[in-house]
Amino acid sequence: MSTYQELKGLKVKYLSSDTSGDRIKEGEVFYNSTDFNLKSFIQSAAWHSGADLGTGRYAMAQGTGGTVDAAIAIFGRATTNLTEEYNGTGWANGGNGGTARYGGAKFGTQTSAVAVGGKASANVLQNVEEYDGSSWTEVTNYPSTARGYLSGFGILTAGVVCGGSTASPDTWYDLTEEYDGTNWATGGTLNTARSSGHGTTGLLTAGLTFGGTVPALTAKTEEYNGTSWTESGDMNTARSNLAGSGTQASALAYGGLTPPTTTATEAYDGSTWTTSSALAVGAARHSSAGSAANTGLAFGGNPPGIKTTQEFTVSLSETTAGAWASGGNLNTAGTGMAGAGTQTAGLCAGRKQPPASPNYVGLTEEYDGSSWTESGDLNTGRNHLGGCGTQTAAIAAGGFTGPAPSGGSDHVHSEEYNGSSWTEGGNMNQSRRQYSMFGIQTAAVGAGGYSGPSSPGPANGFVAKTEEYDGSSWTTVEDLPTALNNHGAAGTLTAGVLFGGEGGSPHPEGGGNVVSLTWEYDGTNYASGGALNTGRGSLINAGGTQTAAWGAGGGTPPGAATNVEHYDGSSWVTAPSIATGRTFGNGAKAALQPAGMIFGGGNSNATEEFTGETTAARAVKTIDFD
Repeated sequence: MSTYQELKGLKVKYLSSDTSGDRIKEGEVFYNSTDFNLKSFIQSAAWHSGADLGTGRYAMAQGTGGTVDAAIAIFGRATTNLTEEYNGTGWANGGNGGTARYGGAKFGTQTSAVAVGGKASANVLQNVEEYDGSSWTEVTNYPSTARGYLSGFGILTAGVVCGGSTASPDTWYDLTEEYDGTNWATGGTLNTARSSGHGTTGLLTAGLTFGGTVPALTAKTEEYNGTSWTESGDMNTARSNLAGSGTQASALAYGGLTPPTTTATEAYDGSTWTTSSALAVGAARHSSAGSAANTGLAFGGNPPGIKTTQEFTVSLSETTAGAWASGGNLNTAGTGMAGAGTQTAGLCAGRKQPPASPNYVGLTEEYDGSSWTESGDLNTGRNHLGGCGTQTAAIAAGGFTGPAPSGGSDHVHSEEYNGSSWTEGGNMNQSRRQYSMFGIQTAAVGAGGYSGPSSPGPANGFVAKTEEYDGSSWTTVEDLPTALNNHGAAGTLTAGVLFGGEGGSPHPEGGGNVVSLTWEYDGTNYASGGALNTGRGSLINAGGTQTAAWGAGGGTPPGAATNVEHYDGSSWVTAPSIATGRTFGNGAKAALQPAGMIFGGGNSNATEEFTGETTAARAVKTIDFD
């Protein structure tokens, strides 16, 4: 039997304020008796920022490549075989391809992708490789003319590549090839030969291509039915080097060169293109993902290669991307400071002040979430010391004073902070600097580091020793499996994580090399964890827990990095980058992911704070009957 609701529908609600919570639904109409207006919530389309690629690049393989929550970035320029995978939150390194290239095509999913053709220097390639979610395998070359800047769509067992060009002189092609997972066959020819990053999306029997060059910029659109191409409605803006996503009946085209680089986004309904929400950051020669209707992910592009990722949503909610923002500056700039506390109750102790001449100080500053205030100095001024704990119960230990590199001293001193002053604690068993600590004042861990020629230590200077502090004395426990310094660390005495840094001979990754290693500590033993996507030294800017750690900045020779990565207890993914690359700064060790905070480093006094992604209901719309 039908209900009243099924026969008549819902009544218009009569409310004294705007509806909220579970009542916020598309088309929900209500009367606000306070505002004297009939209102409703209406979905809106918008782009918002996602986590950066680990490696900025452009001219990646073009075409469909997974979903917005499981995307793949393939190869690119500078000529590379690098693969990265996106999980809806951040990017992680995948398996490297067999042939480095740019300007090729892709189709498939994150766990079953195909890379086709492209260029390597002056060579135009016919190579085809398949990806199984971890590694690439060379398979049958496509049989027709080798070319670059072609584009693809479909899945591994029913894929399509079309268009493209050769160089010296440029020739534009109307060719289409179909792939069944084993063999290639010739498909129907395009009505308009095109190249230079034309957009594609869809399936073998319901495909779409749009834009590119012919050789002039074009707005022409064609649909593929698995046999032949048919012209459809033109885009509103002719452009090349664009990207696309969605389905044949509900597609998106975004970015490209008009020129210049454009933010324009257009939506396709199966016959007509209409203007939609613009990209937040203009992009060209970028790549994309999104196989469902009204979905899109744009990443990379813009020579010499950007890391930017942008996600398209049609929703009742508005997403504000996670981002780093400037906080209050330290009162005294410096490098090599100890860090402790949280984003709203941080602590910075010790540092080497600029200029480069030695000026090692014990300055201590406290942070309240907006500004730094000087507090009691360390008893021994130094830099490159370790630190952890809270703003009112911190510990700082080790460090360095004196003219570098050989005329100074590495320390064993520990000091405890009570929120206003420092008192001497027990000495460490191993003098060291440029190491990292984690834990709390009464249950701390210090591991690795460097001990110079003037201090007792290993012959090559790199330290593997681990020590635990119980609030009064240090005890030597299991060595790090790899001697490291300048690494990051986070967590507690019984659940810690150490990552990155630099290793010295006989380190397996070479003398003094930047590494991507991760080690997890359970209070007794070390176990190998997932590798960083970007190996970095001088990575003391870190915090969080073993299953929610973060590391920001650090050194990727020859410069300082802006890369940020988050760890979930097994693997690292990229996160929004810091504004300014820095080395030998520090962070609020107890700040939980994603609420990171970094300060100082590189003789800077700058502070940056991270706020995670937030989602809120869009503003209610007033229904106007006039």
